[in-house]
Amino acid sequence: MRPEIARSWTRVRDVYHVEPGLRRAPLDPRGEVLRRRGEDETFELARPVLAQLSTRLRDAGHALALLDGEGLVLSVGGDPQLVARLAELNLCPGASWREEAAGTNAAGTALAERRAMEVFASEHFLEVLHPFTSAAAPIVAPASGEVAGLVQITGPWDASEPQGLVAAAAIAAAIEERLRARQELRDELVRHALRAARTSGEAVVAVDARGRVLATNDAARRRLAFEDGELPRATRERLVAALAGGEASRDEELTVEWPGTGDERRRVTCSVVAHERRPVGAVLHVPAPSGPRAARAAARQRLTTRYGLEAILGESLRLRTALDLAEVAARNDLPVVLHGESGTGKELFAHGIHAGGDRAGAPFVVLNCGAIPAALVEAELFGYEPGTFTGAQREGKAGKFEEADGGTLFLDEVSELPLQAQTALLRVVQEAEVVRLGGSAPRHVDVRVVAATNRRLYDQVEAGRFRQDLYFRLNVLHVDIPPLRDRSEDVPLLARAFLREAEERMGRDALELSDAAKALLLAHPWPGNVRELKNVIMRAAAVVVGSRIEPADLRLAPARGVAPLRVDAAPPRPYVEVRSSEPPADAAAVADAAAEPEGPERDELVAALDACGWNIARTATSLGVSRMTLYRRLRKFGITR
Repeated sequence: MRPEIARSWTRVRDVYHVEPGLRRAPLDPRGEVLRRRGEDETFELARPVLAQLSTRLRDAGHALALLDGEGLVLSVGGDPQLVARLAELNLCPGASWREEAAGTNAAGTALAERRAMEVFASEHFLEVLHPFTSAAAPIVAPASGEVAGLVQITGPWDASEPQGLVAAAAIAAAIEERLRARQELRDELVRHALRAARTSGEAVVAVDARGRVLATNDAARRRLAFEDGELPRATRERLVAALAGGEASRDEELTVEWPGTGDERRRVTCSVVAHERRPVGAVLHVPAPSGPRAARAAARQRLTTRYGLEAILGESLRLRTALDLAEVAARNDLPVVLHGESGTGKELFAHGIHAGGDRAGAPFVVLNCGAIPAALVEAELFGYEPGTFTGAQREGKAGKFEEADGGTLFLDEVSELPLQAQTALLRVVQEAEVVRLGGSAPRHVDVRVVAATNRRLYDQVEAGRFRQDLYFRLNVLHVDIPPLRDRSEDVPLLARAFLREAEERMGRDALELSDAAKALLLAHPWPGNVRELKNVIMRAAAVVVGSRIEPADLRLAPARGVAPLRVDAAPPRPYVEVRSSEPPADAAAVADAAAEPEGPERDELVAALDACGWNIARTATSLGVSRMTLYRRLRKFGITR
């Protein structure tokens, strides 16, 4: 017996005391599940996916079920005869298929194990389920990482299987993508609300409906004590309860306690952000504290770096050369230009340079020059006096140079600065003084400038798009960060590191890359560099069935203009192999017989089945044949379980 099945049987027998002779799963007598189904977001987004695939599975003689995160059946479709047969066992809407209710079964055990599961014939704890085989995969909600639902494919154990485990995982992944797209839309709405908010020196924090911090302004990053990037627990619980219970309304004031006691309690204005009449987050306005204790706390909480140079992984010669130059830069205060393609880690280098120098405990302020409208760049860099322009804060605002006083200002995409802003920037770098827009009094600033660009700055100078004198002021130290395609020997190291990170974030373990997957990673040109590699590994870790990542799990599309690589390895596992129509059985047999090499004999087949616990999918994989081929050979030799 497979270890996961043995664990499940032990739980079912010794903890839940389920009777193997139970004839049907328990059904919700009040219809509460069906009432909740109309409010279930996962069900809403899954319906079009399920409708399309249920038709295909109907023709294949299988049933497709969707369950919620508690193991309650929401819908069943597919082959009508099989659906009716399963309904007699209460595999129908409103029934519970958790292990404690229905014993070892694909959905219940996948929920218990928090991973995709296949349960074959007599691996089911209930005897009435022995005629069936089923495969289920959890649908993981974005942001929270909780199981939002499950997809289960069920069919007769001796029928030709539509790649059940792979198909269930692919359907679950498709639904997860729909959930993720909606969550990203909601998060962006909340971030937009923060950007549109007018502040008066307040700390402003944007959070989603679960209290997860999505964005903050600079005042919040300097002043507020976040716990691992989250709101204080009491604040988060109060806000989440208000949003979930519908008691919060726009501009409602909530009293919350931030870290500290007594006079440091602050009244917080909560502006609720709604989408489709549902609260999706909130923007919190936290007024600045007053008094000497608050001033000391603010000084301690000034924004600084999150990484050191040791966080940059790689042993290639070109990367070590860049890191050596970065270490030199960290030991002095000279301006630095970091050059590299998008995704190579320029901001990581900037953090490391700051963290390795004498300014490590001082502010590290970031400005993306390409993300700010040209008309607002100077206001962001240098600040402005009260009443300078319409829509400005009434009391004026400090710019990034003032915020970075004593520390480092990181100018990302510096080549995108408008020429007028370049002129003002040159003066600040030369004179160490800044004049706010609308003002005349210079303010002294002590700021180390680190700039980054994905363009060759001198090419921009020759094209007339970048001032030559500013170029020479900024480009005192120059660090070229190599693209990933030029340090391919670092790909395995980075992939392993990202795989361990994925395990920790997703609660999985023992994930590994097959040799064919490693070869594909090494051959890929990585136009998105390290960022693309990380995204590929994270996605593969989320959707892989089992612990071994194969080339198909990586879902690597050939880069534009690059021929696809041929990897000499076992064919990749398909995500879904379901067909709306099949050729006649005799035609299929003739075609397969013509295409197949001579297969294993009877004794070899029986030995392979015994070694794999009579699991058809695993046996087929071990023999290097398809499930259809294995079923034909079993019939040929008259082998039964």
